[in-house]
Amino acid sequence: MPSSLSFYRAFAVTLALWLAGCCTPKPTSITQPIPLKSAAESSVALHVIGVYQGTLPPEADQRPWWAQCQAARAAAGKLGPLVPGECDAFLLAGRDQRIVTVNITDDSKPMILGLMAYEPVTWHIQLAPGVVIQKVILGAYHTQRIVGLDEVQVDVYSYDNIACPRCTQKGHALYSYEHVPLEMELVAGMRATSFQGNYTGGTYQIFKGMQ
Repeated sequence: MPSSLSFYRAFAVTLALWLAGCCTPKPTSITQPIPLKSAAESSVALHVIGVYQGTLPPEADQRPWWAQCQAARAAAGKLGPLVPGECDAFLLAGRDQRIVTVNITDDSKPMILGLMAYEPVTWHIQLAPGVVIQKVILGAYHTQRIVGLDEVQVDVYSYDNIACPRCTQKGHALYSYEHVPLEMELVAGMRATSFQGNYTGGTYQIFKGMQ
């Protein structure tokens, strides 16, 4: 009887060891941090700008949409309660007019330009002579427009579809105005060289030596 007990104990230990070696999950490369080139190591710069919304152009009505609607109703002699949807035109007009201007003078190396916004924005990109934009990574929720980069590839990560001559829809919405999302750096293949972000964007500068 003691020999049988010893046998079963030895068998149980052996089985436990075999199961541990056979079935214990092993770490894979998928769970490991993905290596990204630092800005200093890369031959290309990644400059990123993020906003929630753009700014209204000087010629636009600067009053809030609801104040514009109230004024229009008063001018038309409407004193009763609002009809559902009556002010929508003022709301939508204000959203679709907003712009962000980016002046780029850094010609030290080719760059990837990362642009992000939640609300609809028209991005006005102004390049100094010698500036080379390799591509644009456009992250957004709503529709965006880019003016000034007609010949540059635009990789789009957005909720709304964005159509332009060189736009390619690549993935889901990618957006922040507080920091550079890791997804932005992953699709660029490198760490960001610089980041500028605001709730309401206006005019930004990208110049030599920015960090």
